[in-house]
Amino acid sequence: MQSLMKFVFVALTVLFGAALVTSAHAQSSNRVVVDIPFDFSVGSTLLRAGNYKVEELQSGILVFNGNDGQDHQFALTVGEEASNQDNQPKLIFTRYGNGTFLNKVFLSGGDEYRQLLPSGREKKLIQKRTSGEELSLLVQSGR
Repeated sequence: MQSLMKFVFVALTVLFGAALVTSAHAQSSNRVVVDIPFDFSVGSTLLRAGNYKVEELQSGILVFNGNDGQDHQFALTVGEEASNQDNQPKLIFTRYGNGTFLNKVFLSGGDEYRQLLPSGREKKLIQKRTSGEELSLLVQSGR
């Protein structure tokens, strides 16, 4: 029963995401381009190193599209605010051992950012380690 509920949730999420992609073309949105030199996780999905366009479709929903057309991922986020001292768009990752997870996305040079929710795998790694190494990548404005 629990696996059926999980399947229904995933199916609804995919359908909702597809609908958002269709409506996103009619809207202007925040977008950045970044070359990520290492494999990383967005939620429970592992994405390969490469060039990605990161775009906010609607408030709280980010989409990650690889330039090769193969990799893409949706992520639900929460809006937060923190000091962005270099006033640049950037992605903030946390590395636990050899696992690297995307945690924050600053789409503009301001102090507002999108916080990704930790996956189950990341939560387990957090419990095993007291802290992770934070990595920051500056990004280009979207094209």
